[in-house]
Amino acid sequence: MLHLLFRIIVKKFVYGKVFGGRRNILLVLPLLASFFVVWYTWWWLVLVTSKALLPPPPPDQNLHHFRQNRNLEHYINNIPVLVEPSSTPCATADEVPVIVLVSSAPHRFEHRQAVRQTWAKHQLTYFVLGLYGDEMDEQLVDNYVEAKQYGDMVVFDFHDHYQNLTLKTALMLHWTLDRCPQVMFLFKTDDDVLVNPWTLKTVLKENQNAKLLGYKIWDRPVHRDEYTKWYMPRWLYPQETIPQYLSGTGYLINGEYLPRILKKAYKVPLVNLEDVYFTYLVAYKTVGLKLSHDRRLNPYKPWVPLSCAYGGLASTHSFSPDEMVATWPKIETNRDDSCGFLDSYMTSDFILF
Repeated sequence: MLHLLFRIIVKKFVYGKVFGGRRNILLVLPLLASFFVVWYTWWWLVLVTSKALLPPPPPDQNLHHFRQNRNLEHYINNIPVLVEPSSTPCATADEVPVIVLVSSAPHRFEHRQAVRQTWAKHQLTYFVLGLYGDEMDEQLVDNYVEAKQYGDMVVFDFHDHYQNLTLKTALMLHWTLDRCPQVMFLFKTDDDVLVNPWTLKTVLKENQNAKLLGYKIWDRPVHRDEYTKWYMPRWLYPQETIPQYLSGTGYLINGEYLPRILKKAYKVPLVNLEDVYFTYLVAYKTVGLKLSHDRRLNPYKPWVPLSCAYGGLASTHSFSPDEMVATWPKIETNRDDSCGFLDSYMTSDFILF
């Protein structure tokens, strides 16, 4: 309801009247301010009251293996590849500008199909997943048939769960070094991210010397709420803030530094948040690599629904399969054409859709 109210305000005043005079600008600002006050008050009340009704959370059940062993090398050496492409362009190409590895899950076939029908047609892309649920054998058969049909899946023998994303990302790095060592950049992203391959190409061209590139987040408080998927207990990470890291929704790693990052990661105890682990604890803090910020690798959706907004972004997050397919024509039409001076207002750190 509040999202609908906000969109009505934007369409009525921003599209229709804001550029018509100063008086209308003064009118819309209090309305927007009121919207934010109502939204955050409502959000806080729902959050507090809903937690009070929930049963006690399970005691770190999905992090139990990290209590036993936080050595990444141990996991990598004991997780085999079950399914992978019989061949890739890397086998014959002297140079591969970028390879995109998409974190997916066994049951998210519709998300993979949406990616295949849209941006993956224009970009070398592979899906990386593990095994999940009580019927792993049946899932593996389905994934094997899908992999044979499309030739774009890498399936590993490990429990595919959000709290194992660090292991999955490590497997991505390891597989890339083994199968495509000449790649110039590895782009790690998710299957609900809409990529603009033309803007991504521009980002790469403008940042050829970047070591790690993405949407940088500064001084983020650590989630201590056991009910959130971002929960990180103190026994894994005792500090209360993360000084800086790149959003895991999509970041680029320079291929030159992949071997060093993975080698040093073997000496850094695992945490469950892969972006914090690889971009901050390993790449920045241990290896000493600079984390470069580019807002075009954006973890948020544009909150002003202008077609040009998608042309100005290399990646945007949190799309359902239907939304991705429906939005893709806007990208094909605009490609890398942005909204000019409005670009910086297209997304917000405070509004997540």
